[in-house]
Amino acid sequence: MRERSPSAILMVVGTAILLVLLLSPVLLAVFFLLASGEFLFDYLLTAELGLVACVGALSLTIGTMARRIPAMLLFIFLPLMLVTLFILMVLSDPSPLFAGFILILYNLSLIGLAFHGINSLRH
Repeated sequence: MRERSPSAILMVVGTAILLVLLLSPVLLAVFFLLASGEFLFDYLLTAELGLVACVGALSLTIGTMARRIPAMLLFIFLPLMLVTLFILMVLSDPSPLFAGFILILYNLSLIGLAFHGINSLRH
């Protein structure tokens, strides 16, 4: 069996955190549906757990840099994630259209980072 380096473990942990974060609104909706019979989908949950996303992205970044893997997707989606998360947290009363657009960009950046993690683990 092949041994894993600490950088590969960091990449697995970061990717797992991002994937669980992306699935958390769906998992929570299923839990509430089974527990109370009501469908409750919290579409802002990924943004509310922004600190968790930052921890996962940091772990993924450290693992990528330590393994010296090509990181083009990381350098595209990491700044996008940080900027959109900052915008979502700072704006007090944005228009619903702008907030929805920023939230979509934020979630797409999380998907891009998770894709980078999955793709990098093949190397």
